[in-house]
Amino acid sequence: MNVPQYMIDRIKEELAGRKPIFYTLSGAHLYGFPSKDSDYDIRGCHILSLKDICRLKEERDVIEKMDGEFDFVSFDIKKELFLLLKNNSNVLEHIFAKPLTEGPEFKELRRIAEKSLSKKIYEPYHGLAVHNYEKYILRNSGEGKTYEMHNPGKTHLNPDITFRTPGNGKANSTVKKYLYVLRSQMAGIYALEMGKIEPDITTLNSHFRFSVVDDLIAIKKSGSEKELLHSAEEAESLISKLWKELDSALENSPLPKRPPEEAYKMADEFLLKCRGVI
Repeated sequence: MNVPQYMIDRIKEELAGRKPIFYTLSGAHLYGFPSKDSDYDIRGCHILSLKDICRLKEERDVIEKMDGEFDFVSFDIKKELFLLLKNNSNVLEHIFAKPLTEGPEFKELRRIAEKSLSKKIYEPYHGLAVHNYEKYILRNSGEGKTYEMHNPGKTHLNPDITFRTPGNGKANSTVKKYLYVLRSQMAGIYALEMGKIEPDITTLNSHFRFSVVDDLIAIKKSGSEKELLHSAEEAESLISKLWKELDSALENSPLPKRPPEEAYKMADEFLLKCRGVI
């Protein structure tokens, strides 16, 4: 992941003296399908000092800055750990990605993340896929006869949701949006089956080997962020299939139902160390 040096310099500037733990690329660069005009989404976490959190006016636990192609978000370590223990897929993907910069605390944070992975990872991946499918594909499907797709069934989010898509196989959604849905489904299945987090759809597809995914990635990389997908039958068919596989992966996953108590103890002790209390 090549990032211009001035982006790295901007990270230090935005932290304004706060201690960094790690930063990595997110978005299309992390997901494995950047275009020439993709922004640099930089994510990670920092440590607020004990002095900062003890003031009457407590420091915010998030730093956000969007300036042109520079999109920066950094969480305080307490917020990062809270989301990690909830198995927030975005946070876990950032932690397991190749870091642009890292501090001495990063390896311990990764160990806590490894210990925390559980079946709860299903919810954010499934939820993200549903959100992107409903918002960016169904709403852009245009007129014409529709047919029902696979109902995700016994999900923990919405057991009654029914997915519909244009029967003529035409679409007005961008390639990027289809990739977002497929990547979320594939990453969720992979995490539940393999017990590992993998955000890059190219790496994921070396495991799944879906030819339509390779085709979509090639279109995305050779085009722009808003490249339209004009024929979507294969993509829609695969999305329908993967709802079933994602639910099946949840049922058969070797992962624990929730993060073990040991993970919470590790996170608690790590937070106290970061604050300089112990």
